[in-house]
Amino acid sequence: MRTTLTLLALIIGSSLLPAQKVLQIEKYGKPQAEKMYIGDPITFQLRNEDVFHSSYIEDIRVEDSLLVLSDRYVNVHNITALRIERTWPRATGISLFWFGIGWSGFAAIGTALDGNDETTYRWSDAIVTATSLSLAFTLPRLFKNKTTKIGKRRRLRLLDLRFKPEPWEN
Repeated sequence: MRTTLTLLALIIGSSLLPAQKVLQIEKYGKPQAEKMYIGDPITFQLRNEDVFHSSYIEDIRVEDSLLVLSDRYVNVHNITALRIERTWPRATGISLFWFGIGWSGFAAIGTALDGNDETTYRWSDAIVTATSLSLAFTLPRLFKNKTTKIGKRRRLRLLDLRFKPEPWEN
């Protein structure tokens, strides 16, 4: 009886689970793929254009190979490059900023409260602080985005991972 109820609950519960539509970025020879879902921001470049367009994915139409964006429809085969925002440069920049401020602050406080007249705030302390602060401001600007070209080694695939389509979609 217990296994029957568990099995029945799993069958009923599985029909209530929504699956997803996914834009998948596949790289040749790698089993892992990057995935973008409905609601994610996307920055892309279209064929024969030099500018990048940014928008949010509103819907994915697998049968037509279309991405429904907030301002347009885009055929996946016309996308030649994707620009993916990296998060590590900003986090590293913030850490380097506070490291430089801390280094300079501890050196200044140590010099002031040391009681030894021979210790001073040295040029090496200023160089460490200046280097850390300059890296904190340049790293996020240099490595903010990663541009992925779609072509021989990478391709875009639209996937519908739902068990059955919703009745209102037909």
